[in-house]
Amino acid sequence: MKKLLFILFSALLYSNIGYSEYINVKKKIKFPKDIVQGYKNDMGSLWGLSCTYKEDDKCMTPSYAYKIVSKDDDYPVRLGKKSVRMELRKGDCHQKREGSHNDCKASPPAERHEFGIEYDELTGVKGERWHSHSMFLPSDTPIINSEWITMGQFHNIDYHKPPVNFDLKNNHFALVTRFHCIHPKKINKTCYSNENSDAIKKIIDSSKLFGQWNDFIVNANWTSDIKNGFFKLWVNGELVYHFVGRTVAPDDQLTVQFGIYRGKARSSGDANHVIFYDEIRTAKSCKKMKLSKLGYSCKDLENQKIDKIYRLQ
Repeated sequence: MKKLLFILFSALLYSNIGYSEYINVKKKIKFPKDIVQGYKNDMGSLWGLSCTYKEDDKCMTPSYAYKIVSKDDDYPVRLGKKSVRMELRKGDCHQKREGSHNDCKASPPAERHEFGIEYDELTGVKGERWHSHSMFLPSDTPIINSEWITMGQFHNIDYHKPPVNFDLKNNHFALVTRFHCIHPKKINKTCYSNENSDAIKKIIDSSKLFGQWNDFIVNANWTSDIKNGFFKLWVNGELVYHFVGRTVAPDDQLTVQFGIYRGKARSSGDANHVIFYDEIRTAKSCKKMKLSKLGYSCKDLENQKIDKIYRLQ
């Protein structure tokens, strides 16, 4: 009986917290250092959340879109005492202002609750950086009929094609890159990730994806310089992808986004997606990332090699 009650409680806790109110998120959000470290800008590491502007210039989003949760309340936490819980439901789309980009009327239409670091053209991510984040998908995560389900992005500030997406694809997790879209041969032309067989790589299978934490570590030189740009990804301490070439569109810089962004759910049933994030970090060197607290060694990470380095001709 106790086990059954625990299962029922966990399903309610992780999958569908009963929030129904809307909150004003026009004021940017500063995360505790327990969750986010290293991201700096003129406003002090503030993050904007996708929203719909309402009357009186209020930037509104459902209160279930995000919540800082605690280990003390039996929520999943990777390290420390807190993590951030995000939830997306069918119909959660946004329009900034009248006449602006409208997710509901996009082609194809999209739904999202997504945080983005508040950078401008002078303070975007550029040069060599290390990044990390940890992600937890509940065991009862639904597999829905949606054109794409993105749960994290490195995005150009101006150019509309993100160079890197982390996507849920059916019951596995994939790295989706569009480096070929910003290659000199493709820039300013119609370009899709599925045009290139090397652009999509399975990085976590279902047996290791749900009901547990997964750690992502990135080392990249964010630049439009084809000779010096590179992108490396480790998943749970294993090097799974290495690209050499242009990583940012020309005359552009990068921003970091996390949350849930998907094609409009076509399922008629439960289309709620819940995800927890923790240990979102960045630094100019691996040492400053303090990855040993997560159980990783910079020496081990940097010494790893991969059979195939992805290069564009």
